[in-house]
Amino acid sequence: MTFENTGTTFRWDETPPAFQVQLDVSRNTHYYWTLSRSKRVAEVVLLLQRPNGRFLVHTKGFYPAGTWRLMTGGVHPGEDPADAALREADEETGLVVRLERPLARIDYEFLNEAGTLTFTSYLYLLRELGGALGALDDSEAITGYREVSLDEFEPLAEQLEALQGDDWADWGRFRAAAHRIAHQLLAKEQDETG
Repeated sequence: MTFENTGTTFRWDETPPAFQVQLDVSRNTHYYWTLSRSKRVAEVVLLLQRPNGRFLVHTKGFYPAGTWRLMTGGVHPGEDPADAALREADEETGLVVRLERPLARIDYEFLNEAGTLTFTSYLYLLRELGGALGALDDSEAITGYREVSLDEFEPLAEQLEALQGDDWADWGRFRAAAHRIAHQLLAKEQDETG
């Protein structure tokens, strides 16, 4: 799978690293992913970097209080993940962005006595070029945005992993993985470039 961005061609099978994540989940979570996979074949995770170097996270009205996370969105059947990343960035932020590059692919296995389900998340680094911040799609139910530094990704992951209740706990552990992987990759790049 390839996509073009300002003259550069990326290949998912050559460029970004792949991570394997296994999660034991409740019957309800397993059922949710069984249903949702018919509408979304995968998802994109948006690491949207603002001009000040910080990253955009959001919250929604139905999340547990104080829950913030990186933005994500579904990849529709037949849609290229890069196109999905740009579409979702537009819908969720209204900002003009540039797709910098793919960072990683995360292959999840949701384990339950009912069986194993697989799902893939594609992490993309995007940069804000301009525009006014605000969701263009009201169905996203976004109620707030925040800017965070790369160092705040780990505390965000810990907060997600600490959510209580079967459904929120499963969701939080699932969402935390992308934050940890993004932090690991970008922190390593920062160390290598000084």
